[in-house]
Formats: sequence, structure tokens, C-alpha cells
Amino acid sequence: MKFHFWHTTLSVFFIVLALLAYLLLAALGRLAAWIPFTDLFLIPLAIMRLVRLFAYDSITAFIREWFHGAESHTFAGSCGTLISCPWCLGLWFSLVVVFFYFLTPIAWYAILVLALSSLASFFQLVVNYVGWSAESKRREAEGIPLPR
Repeated sequence: MKFHFWHTTLSVFFIVLALLAYLLLAALGRLAAWIPFTDLFLIPLAIMRLVRLFAYDSITAFIREWFHGAESHTFAGSCGTLISCPWCLGLWFSLVVVFFYFLTPIAWYAILVLALSSLASFFQLVVNYVGWSAESKRREAEGIPLPR
């Protein structure tokens, strides 16, 4: 098993960052014992949209290209691995979104916009699937071969 210095360093950095964020929020009295159910629904949608935006969408491809081709044992390579991994990126964005959710009420508006964008993307996927399915069934009924 190979030791990845930068992977480990970024993992430790994440833990330290999470601890510092918690301590700051606690010192400011911004931690809550209860979160409304609607917020528990919106926050994961916002995180999902951020992950999609940075890991897959073409508008942020230039960020992913900064790390393209970097060797895995380098800092750039570790950052490239992080930004291309939706599970890893989701953990980092969870920390960021939750931190700002507790820190300032203004963050709720960004969370709402991101969550609505995530829902809109989901609805678009459903509509596309229904359309493709209907088109496939129509072609099948008419005996038209499906395109490959």
C-alpha cells in the first residue's frame, strides 16, 4: 500500500478545518440544537448542486483542467483527485455549506437557489427520460430501428 502524503495532508487539513469551524461557531453562539425539516431537505440538495457544478459541469471545466495530467503523488494531483471525486467533494462542500448556514442567515438564500437548481435538474432528467422512453416505444411500435 502506497502512502500518499498530499492525500493524507488534505485529510488532516479537512479535520482541522472542521474542528476550527465548529469552535468558531460555538464561540459565536451560532450552533443550533435543532434544524427545521425544510432546511434538512434543502441543504443536501444545495450540496448536491455544488458537487455537480464543480465535478461535472462544463462551466467549471477550467478549474478541473488546472489539475489535469498532474501526477497523483503531487499536491496538484491530490487536488485533481479531490475535485473529480463526487463523494470527496461532497464532504468538503458539506462542511462549507453547513458552516455558512450556521454562520449567517444570508447563506440560506444561496442554499435555496442551489437547492432549487438541483430540483430543476432532477425534473429535467425525469422529463428527458419520459421523452426518450416515449420515443423509443413509438419507434418500436412503428418498426423503426433505434439509433445506435
